[in-house]
Parts: sequence; structure tokens; C-alpha cells
Amino acid sequence: MSQPEHHPANVYPSAIIWDLDGTLVDSAPDLATALNTLLNEQGQQGHTVANVRPMIGGGVAKLIERGFRASGVPLDQVAVEALVPRFMEIYTACATDHTDLVPYAREVLDHFYHAGMKQGLCTNKPLSVTRLILTALDIQGYFGSVIGGDSTDVKKPHPQPLLACLEQLKIRPEDAVMIGDSGADVGAARAAGVPVILVPDGYTGVPAVSLGADFVVGRLADIPSAIPPLPPLRQSA
Repeated sequence: MSQPEHHPANVYPSAIIWDLDGTLVDSAPDLATALNTLLNEQGQQGHTVANVRPMIGGGVAKLIERGFRASGVPLDQVAVEALVPRFMEIYTACATDHTDLVPYAREVLDHFYHAGMKQGLCTNKPLSVTRLILTALDIQGYFGSVIGGDSTDVKKPHPQPLLACLEQLKIRPEDAVMIGDSGADVGAARAAGVPVILVPDGYTGVPAVSLGADFVVGRLADIPSAIPPLPPLRQSA
């Protein structure tokens, strides 16, 4: 699927920038598998998928740090970074086993595509495994820009990844909207001068309404209605 070359002049915004984990995809089962394998290799107990969900966000190093701390073995930054390559080896092998689109994700992406909207992806997940997941779920064609956690020198909530995504799309911050699930998404959007909408069922472990977004939708299917003057998503009965 190729990106549309034009978009209607009267449509606001000109681009949607998406987060990935917890926003468009449920990757928690595969992330939990990788984390638990790493923990077990280090002689530690693993965690349930439900307990891993709020650990996700901020990149691989943060997940490792939170996972070991929850097992009662806090690690310093040097020790965490030393484990990142092994985690990525494990995770890359299983990253598409049980990762699925969240409900209505494909319909919403398709809705904006046919509205002529540019779409980008800005995630803290490493770029290589991000592209594996996008390809496995057959959604890579919706995005004119994909920025991973290692695409820039810093991760969200720093604004640089989001600004890099916008630059690739040739879109000004004031002409875009960020859609995510976490405080990192809100922080990046605020610092970049981009309005931000959150979905309610992400991986933050705290209510989305407490994170300071411009708007929180009830579910992903409500996103189009939250961005007038676009028509709402047609939903089957």
C-alpha cells in the first residue's frame, strides 16, 4: 500500500503520529515471554502478562529495569544495559508470535488513509523489531515515517523522536496530532508543540485521564470522531 500523495486542504490535522505498543498493538504477551526468559536465565522468577503490562513503555532498558526490580533484584544502569542485547536476541525471535492489533486498529488506520491523511509511527521500541511487527501485521504501508527508540539519540518523552517523524513527513508540529497511551507520549507531544489524544487501555498502569492529554477517547474506534471535521468511523452493527 502506497501513501496517498495529496490530502484535502480543509482537513485538520494534516498528519496523525501513532504510538505502537498499547495504542495500535497488544505486544505484552511477547514482551513478557522475552522478559521472563531473561529473568529465568538470571535465576529469577518471571511475571504474569498482566504484571508486565504496566512495565512497558520507555524502551527495552526500562522494561528490564522494572522487571528485575519487581523480582526483588534492582539493577544499576550498567547492569541493565549489559542485558539489553540478550533481551533483544530473545525478543526478536518471538516478537510476532502473540502480538496482535488492538480492536479497530486496522479500521482506524484505513479510515485515515482513505481520508488522505499522512500517518507516522513514533515508538520507543527498537526500529528493527518494530518493522518486523508492522510487516507481520501487514500495516507497514500505512506509515510514511517510522521512528523507533534507536532512530534518534533519545526516546520519548523527549520531543526529538516525534519531531524527526514529523520532519520525514514534511509536517509542522501544529498541523499534526499525536495518538498514544502513556505519559511518554504526552510528554513528547507537549514538548514538540503537538496536540495529543490518548486511548484508555494502554500499558501505563494509571488512568489515561490523569496523564494530561488534550483528550482521552473511550476506545480506539472513537479516534476519528475526536478529530473534526473528519467523518466518524463507520462501524458495523
